[in-house]
Amino acid sequence: MFNKGIAVLAISFLAFASTLQAQDLKNVKISQLSDQQMMQVWQQFSAKGMSESEAVKTMIQKGLNPTEVGVFKKRLLGIQTAQKAKFGAKPFIKDSSMFMNDSSWINEVPFVRSNSKYYGYDFFSNPNTDFQPNFNVTTPQSYVLGTGDELVISLYGMNETEIEAKVNKDGNIKVEHVGLIAVNGLTIEQATQKIANKMASSYPALSMGRTKLNISLGNVRSIRVTVVGEVERPGGYQVSALATVFNVLYLTGGPTERGSLRAINLVRDNKVIHTVDLYPFLQKGIMPENIRLQDQDVLVFVPNLKRVALGGQVKRPMIYELLPTDNLQQAIDYAGGFNELAFTDRIKIVQQNSREKVYKDIEASSFANYIPQQNDSIYADKMEPSFENKVTITGAVVRPGQYGYTPNLSLKALLTKADGLRADAFLSRAVIKRVSPNKERSMLSVDLNKLNAGTQSDINLQTEDSVIVFAKQDLMDQQYVTIEGNVRNPGKQLYRKGMTIEDLVALSGGFANDAAFHRVELSRLQIDKTDVLSNKLVEISKLSIDSALNNPDAKFELLAQDYIYVPKLLNNKFLGDVKVRGEVLFPGNFALERRDETIKDIIDRAGGLTQYGSLQDLRVFRNGTRIGVNLHKNAEKDMALLMLPGDSLFISRNDPFVEITGAVYNPQLVRYNSSSFKSYISAAGGVKNKASLAKAYVQYGNGINRKSSRFLFMRFYPSVKPGSKIFIPEVPEKESTFSVAQLGAITTIVSGLVTIAAILKQ
Repeated sequence: MFNKGIAVLAISFLAFASTLQAQDLKNVKISQLSDQQMMQVWQQFSAKGMSESEAVKTMIQKGLNPTEVGVFKKRLLGIQTAQKAKFGAKPFIKDSSMFMNDSSWINEVPFVRSNSKYYGYDFFSNPNTDFQPNFNVTTPQSYVLGTGDELVISLYGMNETEIEAKVNKDGNIKVEHVGLIAVNGLTIEQATQKIANKMASSYPALSMGRTKLNISLGNVRSIRVTVVGEVERPGGYQVSALATVFNVLYLTGGPTERGSLRAINLVRDNKVIHTVDLYPFLQKGIMPENIRLQDQDVLVFVPNLKRVALGGQVKRPMIYELLPTDNLQQAIDYAGGFNELAFTDRIKIVQQNSREKVYKDIEASSFANYIPQQNDSIYADKMEPSFENKVTITGAVVRPGQYGYTPNLSLKALLTKADGLRADAFLSRAVIKRVSPNKERSMLSVDLNKLNAGTQSDINLQTEDSVIVFAKQDLMDQQYVTIEGNVRNPGKQLYRKGMTIEDLVALSGGFANDAAFHRVELSRLQIDKTDVLSNKLVEISKLSIDSALNNPDAKFELLAQDYIYVPKLLNNKFLGDVKVRGEVLFPGNFALERRDETIKDIIDRAGGLTQYGSLQDLRVFRNGTRIGVNLHKNAEKDMALLMLPGDSLFISRNDPFVEITGAVYNPQLVRYNSSSFKSYISAAGGVKNKASLAKAYVQYGNGINRKSSRFLFMRFYPSVKPGSKIFIPEVPEKESTFSVAQLGAITTIVSGLVTIAAILKQ
């Protein structure tokens, strides 16, 4: 018996194998499956026509952890071996060695590296990037043959035939009518010459040149390559014999951030035969010396060589790896060079020596000679936004903006370039802001009237001068009039000379529907230039305007800072409504008709009470708070209570029962038959030991509460009415006033006092 967790896991796994739909296999543990379940899984893959390699790839695509692949393969081979030994069963995996060494499933493993601050490492973050060997190219003449390769030998001319020959484990191929030919370790070029010599005895036309021989690769063998060092996925890889170093790079996931992109060593026969630098490929797409791999080659990812950080105004600010001989100019080129905002004459470097940081400025002339050190921080400054030949003119000119400075450029000449002054220019004063070469700021004032009249000499400008020509409106406050109240768009409006009330109302969208335009009030500041504190500051005018805005008051001319208020019609509004619920004929929300409507009026409008309604139990609420209406005692007075908007009335149902609850033995509803309080307590089985009759109270149907009272040694209980609720509260036990320790202390004090009294008596 398997435990339930394993059984459920196995069922899920089998369901995946049978349907091959997108289930999540991330949590599947191969070690938790039985041999029988493993075989069922494999049989279902076989039924789909999948090869061993395709089955493993499919499981990886469905989320199977790559660490479980090796366990899965070993389990299957172990089951196969056990079945063969026990039952003599045929192997269901034809090539066990190939099955274990096949690593093509690695291409299905999603590998996404987070964005790196180090240049080049993000290239390996794209799960769609792949380097596959090109099998469609002409067979390379330098390709070295080995066991597993399949040759296609073609004869054409006088003899025409095609022979397929596979290199066996001994390194030989078998050619019909020729015999065995040893080709292991030969290049295609060498093997072609040897095969031609061997076949010449069987095909004499080869020697005479009347028959031609061509050899190409059919199926290419797989080779084993090992990857070690600072790499994301180290280990052994089964790849095509046509694969090159670049074909294997992406399978590994690339170097870790501790690894080097500039020095990936290819080791063959215990010797480093080549060092791969990825920067030419990453920078320009160039693959220099793309070395073809051989069986048992080793790729070694060494730690990074030397890193520097490039920041500031470069096109690609990141951390770069440099070769020992790379200079500062090459480092800048790796970063894409300077951007358009960079100051290129000089660059800053912060360098860490044995004890502290050192700040360096490197001139552009030294970029090619300076060799950066490990962990240097290289920073390109931003160019200062300064010009050598610029003047600026702003304000009341036709074409304000920046203009090129030329020697002896005068103010008049600049005004001419700007197409002259605008009509609203303030001619009495213009200013020239100036910054001297030593950054000292100064200002010159110009009277444009005198300049135009020729009574003031023209002014020669300097580079970086800024001329400001004021507009008349810039030198005075903007004046407004204000309209508030019942217009469609109340607020401020820009004052213009000749503006009237009708203009202002129109600009404000007109009167609102409930505007009392016959009582418009205008407030105007009094002009008082005395130095005496005045009491009256504003003059009020009452204006009567009609809706068509064509009566005399509508023509009233406004002044700046006038304030107009349009009140609301006094009686043009809804008063609100009152909610009526409960036992009335027509419950609902009733709009108040008059300001003095009472409870009685509203109930009458609701059709009066139903036959089940109890007017004495009426409840009235205002803003969520109950109003103490008691129609048992003050019916006429309370029914005359004035209603306000939002009030609520609730008429209870005539309830012939009394409810007893709280600290009684049998809480219940009892039909009303008496006003006696104690008779209902008795009907509920009496009170419990912890009950407090002194705090008992009655709640009547209208929500009013009455509690028991006491006079001398007599207690009086409230009378009970139909629909009442009797509450008997429970009182918790009182804790002892003194603790044992306090009682002991008091005893000790009393004993001491007795002793002192005895001594004094003696």
